[in-house]
Amino acid sequence: MRARWIITAVSAALFFGGSLLTSLRDPWFQNLQRPDWLTFEFLIPFVWTFIWICLTISAIIVWERSSKQSRPWLLLGMYAATALLTSVYSPIVVEFRSLTGGMIVGGLATLIVYILAFLVKPISQKASWLFLPYALWGPFGTYLTWLLIQLNQDIGR
Repeated sequence: MRARWIITAVSAALFFGGSLLTSLRDPWFQNLQRPDWLTFEFLIPFVWTFIWICLTISAIIVWERSSKQSRPWLLLGMYAATALLTSVYSPIVVEFRSLTGGMIVGGLATLIVYILAFLVKPISQKASWLFLPYALWGPFGTYLTWLLIQLNQDIGR
């Protein structure tokens, strides 16, 4: 039971840490041109909250399904790397004004998610399925960042 709380606390710290370091309400970011079809931007924080909850539950399942002799430290390190890369997206984009940097960290996090989903499947199919929201949204978010680069080439990358 204690491990659940530790994993949840670390996950929450990483989730909120990226938000505390910077805000996507920054005037520079808000003034970026967006594609006309992006009418649901206000829902994106809810999407990410759902994705984050799924990843946290997946990590807890993997930890609890493993034996004490074979704790999946490498897998949990990959969960942490995914969370860290995801949480630094906003600071990289806003503080460094680097959409390209955001696209790179977002794409890398998505790649790690695909690898993790494959590696976790033998431990728990449910834990593996919990990667599906990220696996679907990650490429979309990376593509959207690429589009922002294309639409805002005059601002810099």
